[in-house]
Amino acid sequence: MARFQADEPNGVAVQQLEVLVRTAVFKSANLLVGWLLQKAADQIDDAYQPQPSQHYKGRIGSQIEGMFGSFPLKRDYYYHEGKRQGHYPADAALGLENGHTPALTRLMCLEGADETSYQKAELHLAETGGIHVCARQIQRMVQRVGAAAQQWQEREAKPGGSAVPIMYVSADGTGVPMRQEELVGRAGKQPDGSAKTRMAYLGCVFTQHKTDEEGHPVRDYESTPMFRVLLPLRSLVPVCGRTPFVAVWPWPCRWSCSSTEPKV
Repeated sequence: MARFQADEPNGVAVQQLEVLVRTAVFKSANLLVGWLLQKAADQIDDAYQPQPSQHYKGRIGSQIEGMFGSFPLKRDYYYHEGKRQGHYPADAALGLENGHTPALTRLMCLEGADETSYQKAELHLAETGGIHVCARQIQRMVQRVGAAAQQWQEREAKPGGSAVPIMYVSADGTGVPMRQEELVGRAGKQPDGSAKTRMAYLGCVFTQHKTDEEGHPVRDYESTPMFRVLLPLRSLVPVCGRTPFVAVWPWPCRWSCSSTEPKV
């Protein structure tokens, strides 16, 4: 702070000042989050009723990674001999995922899905949020959470309570370059019959309630969930909810240049 006040202000100095202030705020926030979660873990452990087959193994301390940094957390640990499986009641109740808080887990998975590589996800988290997580950690977290997320996407959809006059389903695919281990056993267009890419499909579902002044259908605002899969195109059907649709378009829908809402 003293250096910033002593030197002549400029853009670089302001940038450094903001980063320093963010670091200072993160330290205080990290202490607060750690203290609150420790209090919550103590209450959870005190109220927990273990199953007869669960054996108490003691109170275990670990470093937990969060949005604002790392902090220690002590909680009770139980072990199930028959299942050969350990259990931290506080971790399950607080939503901790492999030693990461729910907010940090969400950011890691979002960046891992949005960026073209885990290295870029690592840099983006550090630059935009001051969160330092290595690329391998992000990859492991995405792989850990991804299976459960895919099962949730493919769950049987329950009919909603509101009627929609028209619903559209759109899907398209393109070849995506992949590592060799991801292409084992796949036929391709190379001279030796091997493949260099896998088909990645993007699908979306949206609804329509009105038309514009020229009678063109207008997509309902914020009604478009997107789905991405590296599976056959037919796999988008359960992901999209197994819901009957009115029309199937072979290409993603156009966006109108004259309106803030998309047209079909």
